[in-house]
Amino acid sequence: MPNAPTSTAVTNAAASILKTTKFGAHLLRGRLWIESLIALALGMALMRMVYGDGKDLSNKVTGVPGNDSFFHIKMAAMIPEGGLLDELPWLRFSWFRREGDAYVSNHYGFHVLLCPFVYASHALRDDYLAGGRWAMAVCMGLSLVLLNLLLLERGVPWRVYWLIVFVLLPFQFFVRHAYVRAIAPSLVVMLLLILLMFRRRYAWAGLTVLAFTHLYNGGLIYGPVLVILFVAASLIGSREERKGLWRLIVCTLGGWALGILIHPYRAGLFEFMRMQVFGTGLTPDISVGTEWRPYDNVWWFAQMSGVLLTVWAVALCLRLRLGPRLQAPDLMLTLANFFFLALTFKARRFIEYWPVFCLLSAACLSSAPIAQFKIRLTNVFQRNQWRRFVAATAYVFAVPVILLIVFGLVRFSTLWMLIRKDARCKYDLPAIRSAMDFLKEHSERGDVVFADDWDIFPVYFFFNDHNHYVAGLDPKFTHERRPDWWERFVKITRGLAPTEVIVNVPVDGSTASGGFEKKSIHVALEDIRDIFGARYAISDADHKALAGKLAAAPNLAELVYPCTQYSECRDAPYVIFRIRTPA
Repeated sequence: MPNAPTSTAVTNAAASILKTTKFGAHLLRGRLWIESLIALALGMALMRMVYGDGKDLSNKVTGVPGNDSFFHIKMAAMIPEGGLLDELPWLRFSWFRREGDAYVSNHYGFHVLLCPFVYASHALRDDYLAGGRWAMAVCMGLSLVLLNLLLLERGVPWRVYWLIVFVLLPFQFFVRHAYVRAIAPSLVVMLLLILLMFRRRYAWAGLTVLAFTHLYNGGLIYGPVLVILFVAASLIGSREERKGLWRLIVCTLGGWALGILIHPYRAGLFEFMRMQVFGTGLTPDISVGTEWRPYDNVWWFAQMSGVLLTVWAVALCLRLRLGPRLQAPDLMLTLANFFFLALTFKARRFIEYWPVFCLLSAACLSSAPIAQFKIRLTNVFQRNQWRRFVAATAYVFAVPVILLIVFGLVRFSTLWMLIRKDARCKYDLPAIRSAMDFLKEHSERGDVVFADDWDIFPVYFFFNDHNHYVAGLDPKFTHERRPDWWERFVKITRGLAPTEVIVNVPVDGSTASGGFEKKSIHVALEDIRDIFGARYAISDADHKALAGKLAAAPNLAELVYPCTQYSECRDAPYVIFRIRTPA
């Protein structure tokens, strides 16, 4: 029986032959392709399990989670006929630049990416929404493929075990990746960019940064940040790690600049990004969407992220105790972990990125200690034939056992039950479709509909692009240019009109000079007609204050759907009023 050193020498020789011969190279590449296909299938299966059967729990109809998902799918469906839009007339009082009506799409590349999925699902199932779900499933699969490749690149032992940690990531990570938004492909591109930098494929990294600027406006920030973190980590490292950094800087900076130069919305790109990043994200001066708020309960966040934080803390302690010194790629991932964690503390929406970087950091921190343990374990099993047999058997059955554990966690754990519940469509889609069909049938094209909130616009727009709406997508798109009109909209939708409010009003009633002055304005229910020019108003069951005000103003509004007497249908999912023209 050969001793351990001889066995190890034979193994190393065999590995060397595999790497240096053409047949061996093909064999290794074949194994990598098989791994990648399995990872892709697993990622897609996980996301399909997040969606369940794609049906709302109460209505049993196909849907997608979130609000903006409907807008992105609709925009993708409109590309073949309408191309890239210069204006967005469906939002009459939302502006994307300080002056003019030009539309700035920070997701146009994502819409192009969605287009084939959306049209394929419509051709096969007469359902655009299913295409959005499939697109997000593919993105999750690609993220898992790149995650595995990064672990392989960094030589992380027992990579398959990290799949268990992956399915135990914070539940909001999976819920947000179920939204049909640029979140999922953005993560794919970031992981690809990191992999290319680790492999020193700097020209390809530059092209990836270029593509990122077109996929999503966030790419204007995320791409350069990842490059900066890698450069900083390399400068701290050895001379070999610093070698060729100038090529990375030149290629990625060139890709970033060229991406902006050829961007179809470049004229308003930075103005729009300033409004989104600072006006909505970092320093909002009005109430914005919940996703931009920090987590109110730190202990709740720690519980949600408990498994991940524990794994990372253990990995850090092992690395500090056993060494060795971090190499540039491992340090870069650790810095990225802290960067996205800081963003997550600032705004909860960044839970969509941070867990993956934390997992990668934990895996790389623990790789050296695990490798040392693996060597010791191998030496123990190589001492006699029986132990080698046990080790070989365990290795053969490890992957299917891990997959069974993962399947059990996803199918039966409380965590994943919560994920599936939160990733359901929350809207009564049949009721919305019926109300929108009524509006399309009884209104003129382009008639303005006054909705009871800004965040419902994407769903209404998906089912009804016949009409136009007042506000949507983001409160700052109205407030930035006309704070007075935004305050009127807020007070009316909350059922608080008539009232007086002090607000910034454009000097001389025009935004051309950019000057504002504080004034007291009178907000009246009639502003629906006189300021916003609406011909119809719609209210759901959660906004009865607005519906009650309209029902009590017969000179202004007439109930037309689903009945004509408010007392008979006040509890209906949606009620529609026709706004009377002044006598």
